[in-house]
Amino acid sequence: MIASEIVFGAVFMLLSIFFFAMTFTFPEITIALSPTVFPRFVTVCLFLLSSLLLIQGIRKQRKQQPAERREKIERVYLLRFILLAAAGFLYTRLIRYTGYVVATPLFIAAAMLVFAEKKWYRIILISVGTTAVLYLVFRMVFRVPLPRFGLW
Repeated sequence: MIASEIVFGAVFMLLSIFFFAMTFTFPEITIALSPTVFPRFVTVCLFLLSSLLLIQGIRKQRKQQPAERREKIERVYLLRFILLAAAGFLYTRLIRYTGYVVATPLFIAAAMLVFAEKKWYRIILISVGTTAVLYLVFRMVFRVPLPRFGLW
């Protein structure tokens, strides 16, 4: 578990740096907030939280006995990471055809299943509720056009 905190912290730190650098390719708009503001805020937050995870893992590892330092990442954590990455990839491909309202609850439900949530009512409520709240915030408040189902 400790080694996974270090690995995931480092991986997400690198991803946040990469995505932050990608925001420099966004178009510049001078009328309102630039389209780079929100993505940069999210990537900075991701970097900070990832660095905290990395530091936490290093501190725990220093406290462990030498035999436990050789602990490898358990297969279940690696499998969960791979499944979640595959679900994210599938989500980015599926959202074009099914739209935000259909693809997002499926992705959230898949993520909950990957992390071993067993109560179906909880999976349904959280995935549909989160999708509805995010839709209202981004579509109604921020006025961000979200992908729509092709038949709508």
